[in-house]
Amino acid sequence: MAIILFTTPVFADVPLVDDEVLITAHAIKKTISQTPGGTAILEGKELESLAPISITNALPRIAGVDKSSDSAWGSAINIRGLGRNRVVFLIDGTRVNTATDINAQFGLIDTSNIERIEILKGPVSALYGSGSIGGVVNVITKGREKPKKLGVSGDATLGWASNPQGYNTSAGVTASGEKGWLSVFGSHRDFDDTDDGNGDTIENSQFRDLGIHIKSGYQWNADHTTRFQYQRQEGEEIGIPGKGLALPVGPTVTYPDTYRELVMLDHRFTPDSALIYQSDIIVYHQTIDRGSRIDFPSSNLKYVQFNPSAKHETAGAKWTTLLDFETHQLTTGLDIWNWETESSRIRHFKNGETGTDSPLANAKQLSAGFFAEEDLSLTQKITLNAGGRIDWIRAESDAINNWIITPNPVNDPIKQIRNGKTAHDTSWSAHLGTTFQINEPLSITALAASSYRAPDLMDRFKYLALGPKEIYGNPDLDPERSLFFETGLHLKTAPLSISASVYINSVDDLITEKSISSTKLRMENVEEALLYGAEMDVRQQLNDEFSLFGNIAWTRGKNKTDDEPLRFVPPLSGLAGVRYAPSSPFNAEANITWAARQSRVPSSTEETPGWATVNLKGSYKIKIAKTRHILTAGVDNLLDKTYRNHLSTSRGIDLNEGGLRVYAQWKMEF
Repeated sequence: MAIILFTTPVFADVPLVDDEVLITAHAIKKTISQTPGGTAILEGKELESLAPISITNALPRIAGVDKSSDSAWGSAINIRGLGRNRVVFLIDGTRVNTATDINAQFGLIDTSNIERIEILKGPVSALYGSGSIGGVVNVITKGREKPKKLGVSGDATLGWASNPQGYNTSAGVTASGEKGWLSVFGSHRDFDDTDDGNGDTIENSQFRDLGIHIKSGYQWNADHTTRFQYQRQEGEEIGIPGKGLALPVGPTVTYPDTYRELVMLDHRFTPDSALIYQSDIIVYHQTIDRGSRIDFPSSNLKYVQFNPSAKHETAGAKWTTLLDFETHQLTTGLDIWNWETESSRIRHFKNGETGTDSPLANAKQLSAGFFAEEDLSLTQKITLNAGGRIDWIRAESDAINNWIITPNPVNDPIKQIRNGKTAHDTSWSAHLGTTFQINEPLSITALAASSYRAPDLMDRFKYLALGPKEIYGNPDLDPERSLFFETGLHLKTAPLSISASVYINSVDDLITEKSISSTKLRMENVEEALLYGAEMDVRQQLNDEFSLFGNIAWTRGKNKTDDEPLRFVPPLSGLAGVRYAPSSPFNAEANITWAARQSRVPSSTEETPGWATVNLKGSYKIKIAKTRHILTAGVDNLLDKTYRNHLSTSRGIDLNEGGLRVYAQWKMEF
């Protein structure tokens, strides 16, 4: 008889590594290894060294996060097989509400003004309510915190890239005194069409944009600090080579003008109290104005051009209070936001007539929620984290007609398609997680959670008539519901750092189109999905100069309703590289990103071949007088590989990714 002894690993003589700290998960600073559920951070410094066209080109460096291609400018993010309106996108903690059938969200922020990006992979937190069944992406911009040094500081950046060919430039300056500070930042980018690995131009993939951020703050005393910020990001002539999820093959889609504008005021109270140690209240108003131009080919017998436009306005307030008891911490708060949208679409017919309609009447959605989370230390080694949230949601829409202005009052009169509608939902989310600190560098985490996604305005109220079929929203839809489990292992030492996890996510009442006649489709709760997978991140420090790093992610998705694989599930993929970071001013990195063949696809979808790209980058730092200069250069897709992202949402064309890309960047700091 064999006796097997299980022993706890001992790391008494092994130096530890600083663990990454994030705030998005539970509104308090917690390390990743102490946070139940999948989380990740992409620091702004790393983002700068990658010089990506969009944050969606950089986030796939994180295991379990993938790009869902629409265009070079924006694209979308897929987390563990879920994306678009099943992932909450935040900028400085404020919701970015807009239609998600074609990209616009992730292009509405410049990569050069980002402090860090914090990612929650799934319903890890109860703080965010509807839509977080796939996760949360919180982009935290620079200049929000009071600088540590008094005086004037700033930076300027100038960059160039070969594919897409173009340039980016930005500059910012911050003035800080004893109590207050002011930061001003501006940026501009202008890029041509992208070429794939074959040298073929991906038509209508160009873009240019500009942005301005103004941020200020004043520390009234040791207890009170008030901050204000204004952000505006404008895009012009943004090409969308993919046709999106709701458009037929054929027309060319362009954003001639789109912008995001955010006005935000927040106040922090940090009393010298034994109970309340921090209370934050923020109020904000965010506008996203999307103007589109859809040009039809000359072969189209009916239309010449569409000009859809939509204005999305979100006004919100969030109050969060952190309470510190001797044995546990409690986070409580209220979160209220109201999303209103106005839209119209001008149709230009080939016979010279013009008519105006709208896929969505004037509509709005109000969400009001209360949340609470608690961190409780059961023993010196075991910590419990529990959270819950309840939301009341009200959605309403005006009556919608077939036309706002009919092109032919005699033959095609205005008629009502649907009366004005109002819908109410009360829904909830909750989680229970635990951390077992085996010893100082080694911990095990586990999480069980349930979250939801309330039907959005398009799900409930849209009316689309783009061909022989009409698509109707459904005001009576139920929220989608997720049941989620995850367990992880985290080792954080200086020579070796490992994080590994396995998860399962069951989503019921998925909302999708259902045929109700030969000419009509309606949004219904008709599908159930099961997603599961595993991830691992590894970093090995070889010596004082060289380190190895890599990750791998494996995801499976099944539509339980028709017993077929889900469409937008990424294949097995990963990253492997070596980093050279000596004490000298020079550092460099070489890596390979790859994805296996995706053969698990529904019967109506083609398989996607596997691919791998080789990427190089390096930087050199120089000090001149009181300025620091950082020179960065790199090559993406060194072997000029021709490949396609499996999550591409284009129809009728294979939307390839970019080929060989050379980039260079100069940054000056003072």
